Amino acid sequence: MKNNKKYKGIVAIDLFAGAGGLSRGLLDAGINVIAGIDLDHTAQETYEHNNKSKFIYKDIRDVTGNDIFELLKGYEDYYFLLAGCAPCQAFSTRNHRQKDVDERRSLLLEFERLVRETNPDFVFMENVPGIKKREPHVYQEFEDTLHDNSYSVEADVVNTKYFEVPQDRKRFVLFASRHNEITFPKHIIEDEKFLTVKDTIFKLPKINAGETHPKLINHSASNLEEINIRRLKQTPHNGGGRFDWTDESLVPPCHKGIKGFGNSYGRLSWDKPAPTITTKFYTYSSGRHGHPEQDRAMSFKEGALLQSFPNDYIFFGSSVVKGRQIGNAVPPKMAYHFGKHFLNFI
Repeated sequence: MKNNKKYKGIVAIDLFAGAGGLSRGLLDAGINVIAGIDLDHTAQETYEHNNKSKFIYKDIRDVTGNDIFELLKGYEDYYFLLAGCAPCQAFSTRNHRQKDVDERRSLLLEFERLVRETNPDFVFMENVPGIKKREPHVYQEFEDTLHDNSYSVEADVVNTKYFEVPQDRKRFVLFASRHNEITFPKHIIEDEKFLTVKDTIFKLPKINAGETHPKLINHSASNLEEINIRRLKQTPHNGGGRFDWTDESLVPPCHKGIKGFGNSYGRLSWDKPAPTITTKFYTYSSGRHGHPEQDRAMSFKEGALLQSFPNDYIFFGSSVVKGRQIGNAVPPKMAYHFGKHFLNFI
C-alpha cells in the first residue's frame, strides 16, 4: 500500500454529486465523503438534508486541484478517493489555430484533469454502458492518464441487480488504484435471486393518481388524464402492456401500427427487478412506469426505493427536479458495495 505509515481509512470527493446517491452509498460503507460538487443548485437541499457532507455549487471546469487539496486539509492520514459520474454529453470546440482540428471535449476530461492535478490514491468512475462507443477518444484519454500515472485499472459494464438494487440497470464502472493491483468487485447476489419490485414497494400504502400520501413524504403520484386511466384499466396487472389493450381507440396515434416501444404504457412486474428508473419514471406514458396493480404511475417514493435509496431519504423540488435527482443518481446500494470493496482492498 501507500507506505509503512498506518492510515485511518478513506476520504472521498464526489464529483457531479447530484442528489447524493454515490455519496450516500460511500458514507454508509464507512468512507468519509468530505464534499459533493455539482453545478445543479436544485440538488443542494436534497444532498445536504440527507448526507453529512458539504455540497459545493460549482462548475467542475472551475474546480482546481488546489481547491481539492484545500478540502483535504486535515485528512493527511487517510487514503483519498476521487469519485463521480460525469454526464456523458460531449461538446465540441474549434481550434482556430489549426483549422482542420476539431477536438471533442467532455466533462469526463475535466474529471481526468483533476486526477492529474490531485493524484488520488483511488479513482471510481460510473457512466453509461456505451461510453467507449459514444466517446472512444475521450474515454481512452481518461484511461490512458490513469495508466500513465501508474494506476492499476479495472473497468466493465455491470448490472445493478447483482448489487442489491431492485432494478435491471446496466452501468459502466471503472476502479483504479495507485497501490497494488485493483480487483473488480464480485457480485453480491447470485443465482437469479434478485431483489424484486414486490420486495421493495409492496407494503407502501395505496394512493391514487394525482394524490399525495398525508404522512409518507415523497409518496406522491402524478395526475393522469382520463384516457390514461382507461388505458391502465385495460392493462393487466403485474406486467401488462399496451399490446394487451382490446380497445383500439386507446392506442396513441404515434404508436398505431408500430410494434416497437413495448414498454410504453406498461406496468411493472411484482416478481422481477424494475426496468431502468429514468428521469421520467413518474410519467405513465414514457416507459414501463405503471404501478403493478394501482391505476397510476410510480410515485417518487417508489422510484427512489427502486433506485435503492434508504427509506428515510427525502427529495426536494418540483416533479421534474425530483425525477431528475432520482433517475440520474448512482444507486446508493451499489455504491455501498463498491465502497466496501475499496475498504476491503486497503
